[in-house]
Amino acid sequence: MTAMSTPLNPKRLRTVLGEFSTGVTVVTYRDADGQPRGATMNSFTSVSMDPPLVLVSVARRAKACAGLADNEFTVNVLSANQLDVALHFAGKPKNGPISWHEPESGPPRLTGAAAWLQCRPWRTYDGGDHVLVLGQVECHDARRLDPLIFHRGEFRRSGLKLPQLPRTVTFGGAPAGEWVGRVHDLHALSDAGNSGEPLDI
Repeated sequence: MTAMSTPLNPKRLRTVLGEFSTGVTVVTYRDADGQPRGATMNSFTSVSMDPPLVLVSVARRAKACAGLADNEFTVNVLSANQLDVALHFAGKPKNGPISWHEPESGPPRLTGAAAWLQCRPWRTYDGGDHVLVLGQVECHDARRLDPLIFHRGEFRRSGLKLPQLPRTVTFGGAPAGEWVGRVHDLHALSDAGNSGEPLDI
């Protein structure tokens, strides 16, 4: 089967991509005058453990694109109660000041985040209308807070944890299909902890 040659519908593509749920981050840095700045981004991922690298995708037209060029930055993973912070750094200023943490050295970070990763610049790559910015993680921390989630163009909170799903599922007295066994495998991984051995699921 050959790929369709008709042009993609950007609106439809955005809708399809929106089915992939992500966390929400604010990437913070210092501008040329040393002032703390930030931008809300949900295109964030880990890349490598050796060396420890993470990636953020920055729109070329965004001020942060120039601000992050060869600049240290912190990825702040927002908690569920930081919707106003996400909106603030997306261009909808919140009422009241932003609470910053100013370390003795390195980029600023936000207080109240679920996690943060302080990075030094590693590489940048062409990403079409975005720039892919890789940073090497130099220090990090996390708290056990529910994350802010972005799905289908809306901010959301996380839902049920997988281990809370029923261990046995039947439909009309008959056991469910093969997927139930897969769920049990995931429960085993969750209950026992990841030993480093991959499960064939």
